[in-house]
Amino acid sequence: MAKRQADASEKKGGVGLKAGKLRRDSRFRLVVIIALMVIVAALFFFLGKFKIALAGIFILLMVALGMERSGTDIDLGKLVETGSLEESRITKSDGFWAIGDDCDGTVDYDCANFEYQGDAQAFYEQCGGVNNDLNALDGDKDGEACESLPAN
Repeated sequence: MAKRQADASEKKGGVGLKAGKLRRDSRFRLVVIIALMVIVAALFFFLGKFKIALAGIFILLMVALGMERSGTDIDLGKLVETGSLEESRITKSDGFWAIGDDCDGTVDYDCANFEYQGDAQAFYEQCGGVNNDLNALDGDKDGEACESLPAN
């Protein structure tokens, strides 16, 4: 029973990390923005009395699309906290956004949180690789995280 609970928590961690990876994936974000634009455009034609609100939403989605395509993003929480636009800018690496506190060491990730070595490697590289391995995913410091996991 304990093994079953451990397996469930590992899978849950893996699913959470996969969802987090999707959230950071620029291509996925573009698809979501475009899908929302299509939905808003369709609603614009069917809901006459909400045209002004829907037009405003569509314009905001166009801005989001432009920011995503240009590689510009801002962490609004950090902007409010620091008041600095420069400090709130989110960086993009290999098509993925570095969002949240995953890389600052406040959340402890280990190889059990990943189903495949490639997922662990992507997370490891996003957080800075050998120079910033706060989660000790690369025990032998050879640049490969969680080498014991299966390849995907």
